[in-house]
Amino acid sequence: MEVLQAYWHQIIFIIGLIVVAVKLSAQVKTLERDLAHLTKRDTYVEVVKLIAQVDQLQSQNAALWDFTNKLRDKFNGNH
Repeated sequence: MEVLQAYWHQIIFIIGLIVVAVKLSAQVKTLERDLAHLTKRDTYVEVVKLIAQVDQLQSQNAALWDFTNKLRDKFNGNH
């Protein structure tokens, strides 16, 4: 009992540190999980945007080739 009376401040402090460490660890795990989820979602959004851009570029490329072919036919005399 004398040990508890002599060191009760240190014992309470150590118990408090353990509680804070456990809470911080749980919060870090939650934040890591949330970050992983956001990263997946952001990656999906970026992929969807890139797919839309590629589709747009492909249609523009096809339009340019059609225009080029029409100009070639016009210069060659083929209507």
